[in-house]
Amino acid sequence: MFVELIDLLRCPRPHEDTWLVASAEETASRHIVRGALGCPLCGAEYPIVDAVVDFGEASVAGSAEDHVDTDDTMRAAALLGLTASGATVVLGGAWQAVAAPLVELTAARVLLLDPVRAEPLREEVSAIHGGGGIPVASAALSGVALDGYTADEERLAAAARALAPRGRLVAPAHARVPDGLTELARDERHWVAERDASVASRPVALSRSRRPDR
Repeated sequence: MFVELIDLLRCPRPHEDTWLVASAEETASRHIVRGALGCPLCGAEYPIVDAVVDFGEASVAGSAEDHVDTDDTMRAAALLGLTASGATVVLGGAWQAVAAPLVELTAARVLLLDPVRAEPLREEVSAIHGGGGIPVASAALSGVALDGYTADEERLAAAARALAPRGRLVAPAHARVPDGLTELARDERHWVAERDASVASRPVALSRSRRPDR
């Protein structure tokens, strides 16, 4: 877990938001590889193992994982509206495939949610097991992309809470758009919605973003 991203994390238990306190047993290049995060309000501790913070196991939301690969990097950047550096986004499950190229393309910081494989340590990318939610501060994220396994009702609502004004949520087409977001566009794979959009408009097709059949 990269130490600067720890500031975004919050205890998922039902009480006032507060910073988590880190303790490190092993570090590497400003990452905590082994240690724990502790909540000063309720005393809960969340272990860090192999640089991944464990907030608990999550239930499986969907019956199939989205197919996402590095060819979807430009699509992810466009759907999430990543046009300026300094953005922080959460990528759920299969969206991990675009994490490294998305960082190179947009200079975003990425927090992987329930990653499907180990990721090499780098300053711009960290990972958590979310325990069924998205344990970050309210209005802290520029974007969230959830796959078929991570886009359950609880996670969708948590994503809406975690988005900053005009932040974007990308989710599978079958998922429900949470309250407080305005749908901007959809196709057969995904929809994209925005928090506190100033002008509501009719969703448009995403067909121009699709890759041609090979």
